[in-house]
Amino acid sequence: MAYSQALRLTSILLAAVSFIGLTLGSGLPAWLAVFTGVALIVVLIRHVAAGPIVHLAPHGLFSPAGWNLLVIIGFLGFWVDMFLVSGELLPAGIHFLMILMVIKLFNLRQRRDYLHLYAISLVAILASGSLTTDLWYLPIFLLYLVAGVWTLILFQITKGFGDESASPTSAPSVQVDLPGRVTPQLFWLANGLALVCFGMTVAIFFTIPRLSAGFYHKGFGENIRTSGFSETVNLGAIGPIKRDPSVVMRIEVTRQEPHSLDRLYVRGLAFDQYDGKSWTNRLGYRRNLNEENPGTFLIRGQQGSAGSRLGDTIQQNIILESLDTAVLFAAPFVERISGKFPAVQSDLAGSVYLPFPSASRIEYSVVSRSNPLLPADLGSDAPLYPESFARHFLHLPYRSERISRLSEDITRSQAGPYEKAHAIQTYLTRNYQYSLDAPLAGLDRPLEEFLFIRKTGYCEHYATAMVIMLRMVGIPARLVTGFLATEWNEYGNYYVVRQQDAHAWVEVNLPHSGWIMMDPTPPSNEVVRNESPAWQALGRILDSVKLQWNRFFVQYSAADQLAVVRELKAGGKSVGHRTLDSLVTILSPFTRLLGMIPDQLFRGSVQPQAAILGGTALFLIILLWLGMKGIKGRIRVDKKATLEEQRIVELYKQMLARLADNGIAKAAGTTPWEFVHVTRMTWGEANSAVASITELYCKARFGGILLTDEELQLAKDRLTQLTSMEKP
Repeated sequence: MAYSQALRLTSILLAAVSFIGLTLGSGLPAWLAVFTGVALIVVLIRHVAAGPIVHLAPHGLFSPAGWNLLVIIGFLGFWVDMFLVSGELLPAGIHFLMILMVIKLFNLRQRRDYLHLYAISLVAILASGSLTTDLWYLPIFLLYLVAGVWTLILFQITKGFGDESASPTSAPSVQVDLPGRVTPQLFWLANGLALVCFGMTVAIFFTIPRLSAGFYHKGFGENIRTSGFSETVNLGAIGPIKRDPSVVMRIEVTRQEPHSLDRLYVRGLAFDQYDGKSWTNRLGYRRNLNEENPGTFLIRGQQGSAGSRLGDTIQQNIILESLDTAVLFAAPFVERISGKFPAVQSDLAGSVYLPFPSASRIEYSVVSRSNPLLPADLGSDAPLYPESFARHFLHLPYRSERISRLSEDITRSQAGPYEKAHAIQTYLTRNYQYSLDAPLAGLDRPLEEFLFIRKTGYCEHYATAMVIMLRMVGIPARLVTGFLATEWNEYGNYYVVRQQDAHAWVEVNLPHSGWIMMDPTPPSNEVVRNESPAWQALGRILDSVKLQWNRFFVQYSAADQLAVVRELKAGGKSVGHRTLDSLVTILSPFTRLLGMIPDQLFRGSVQPQAAILGGTALFLIILLWLGMKGIKGRIRVDKKATLEEQRIVELYKQMLARLADNGIAKAAGTTPWEFVHVTRMTWGEANSAVASITELYCKARFGGILLTDEELQLAKDRLTQLTSMEKP
């Protein structure tokens, strides 16, 4: 491909990559994305199908004044968009940017038009980076980097083909083809420079301190909508979000055997008062927690005063997506929480909050300790509770005789409070069915409808029923909302928690043990995954890579960078080890998959992975073979090219000496084709001979093209013709 054709192609690709970045970042409305995409496709097809680049410029489409008028109209539309449509500066600016890109794509006439397109593409790729922190931005950025390096190199190479006011693709005045084509040497040089640029970018990212987030770090999207984590929860509020598979958080559980917990309850809020249709928390007053250490907040006295309770400690590292709630989720019950938070708050029910909802993904660590069931609560003694405590957690909205009789019948043969609670839990689990199709929220008494008529519902109905039935037999209880994590990612050793994992359960208070968690909801058979094991494994691998991306790139803050800088200044050797450990951690999902493939091949469960792996290996072998073949071919060609190049270089030097003798000397900074222009203006009769020799010289010297014997003879004849001419 000729330099001029390659320049226009890389310029179009550069604009296309930045456009794709904005589209994936949800920064474009549908109509503008379609409009810009169609314009890019049309321009690309015209370039590929039209042949010589000089015939592609759409000179007849608009006059220069017409294009300027379109820019003015687009600028006026920007102000209308900002004040009346989008209402924000960033989206309106992005929309105007795409309009400018489309106008410039159809108006690439002069070199400055190409520079304008490059500037537009740069702003677009920066805007897409401010709109997202997802993993997909990395390959988009790499493609932009490669296309940008190629474009700038070709832009400089084509600079000598004409004066500054001409298009980089327009032919010189002499009627010859533009010399030079993209050679293998140029291919590897450009890609090598792109790799060096990427390495420098990574080095700058990890060493130069910066702010933890940009001005438009999150962009202008909305947080994930959740239900069940506000001050009021209507009966039936969790059901709709249980059909949403969006990822809410990822939880790494440390100080535990790998996947020793088959399920993990992630506590959000607790509610103590039910009015017959909805739950509220009368203990929701929040207080600021004291810092034990910088960034570490200690929660004291939330679960009772029994100092002898020593439940299992669960240490979690949680990456929480941006939600429309300020609640911080963790396994019950939180003892200590650490994170980059300005403040952390807690209420008397043990729930933990930020002062306000986070606008971006956050990461924090939690130490939780569950309350074990103590032997003292397994007896038959009647429980004794303080009067104020009992009045609070035994409150009933009304006295339902049907529910009261049912509760008495279930617990009549049980002695102690724990046995009674267990009997109610067993009754609900065995005699009712789980279903998300239970529209009970609009009824006057939805609980009676659930218990005695429909006998089907989801977690909120079961938890509400158990709390009310426990209170009717004198056992304090409250409802808790959160998530039930069951999806384990074996490649990253963490739980994936989705919207559909939203759950409600019960906390029962026993005199000696404190608050004990119980779940009366029967198992659900509604969520069935149709994906093959291979696709599920691939999805877990990609999710693990996303987690590492967030940890080592998105959440890499100024404090982390300063630590690296200090180590570099101190001459420590741990930087290389830390870098190697980070790479190993990021690539660990793939290495684990490779380690599992031999065993799974015999079980026949990952045939698609084996096919993908085999195809990838075959593809790499073919690339290696072609590369070696190309290297050997270039060695043979280069030997011949060296001799041919020396011959044409010698003829070109003789031509320059002849012109210098006639008073036309070539300056050091003058390109070959600029010198042809000088010769044409000074000695017109010699223009044809000089242009022919220069064309052959550039083809062999810069284009890597082997000259034929006829072309070398032509150069000799042109030199003889030039020598026979009289001085100008």
